[in-house]
Amino acid sequence: EISEPTPAMKFGTAYHTAILEPEKFGNTYVVFDGDRRTKQGKEDYQMLIDSGATIISREDADTIREMARVMRANPDAAALLTGGIAEASVFWVDPATGLECKCRPDYYRESDLTIVDLKTAEDASPAGFARSVANYGYHRQDAHYSDGAQAERFVFIAQEKRPPYAVAVYELDETAKKTGLALRNRDLQVYASCAEFNLWPGYPEGIQTLSLPKWATQETE
Repeated sequence: EISEPTPAMKFGTAYHTAILEPEKFGNTYVVFDGDRRTKQGKEDYQMLIDSGATIISREDADTIREMARVMRANPDAAALLTGGIAEASVFWVDPATGLECKCRPDYYRESDLTIVDLKTAEDASPAGFARSVANYGYHRQDAHYSDGAQAERFVFIAQEKRPPYAVAVYELDETAKKTGLALRNRDLQVYASCAEFNLWPGYPEGIQTLSLPKWATQETE
């Protein structure tokens, strides 16, 4: 069963379309200003759904258009998002585990073997985005995608979701790349082992002793 995309997921998909495939954005995403409580409003809304359009709020549409404008005005980001292919899938077999792998780079520049990855962020500053890399495993993504696409560079374009929608462009340093590669290879080995024995462990078995976090024990001091 396929779950319904969350509002955040819909926003992210629409944002990627506006940046990477702007010619598709206007035909794919539609703002509905009618009243769905009326008979005519319901019919108009259903007509849009039946046409294959994806309905987004006017607020989201305006935000995405402004974010796209700011992105295009950034010379580094604009240069990276030209001369490549958007949303192309790559398939390969990992030689170490024999697993069938897949990745779908946001943007791939074959001319210089560069993957460009778009990220929206609450904080696109160097310190803020570094935390996002660690928290969400973007360094693992760098390793996996670079391996599959045989890319020589992996570049992140981070953009904040609040005005003025600041943009920053980053590459990971050597330490981050080595860490990401080691974690990604470990993940593949774990997955291969689980698949081989059809064992998918979750939390440790048995009764475990639980301690309070440090901040909770300080409440009595």
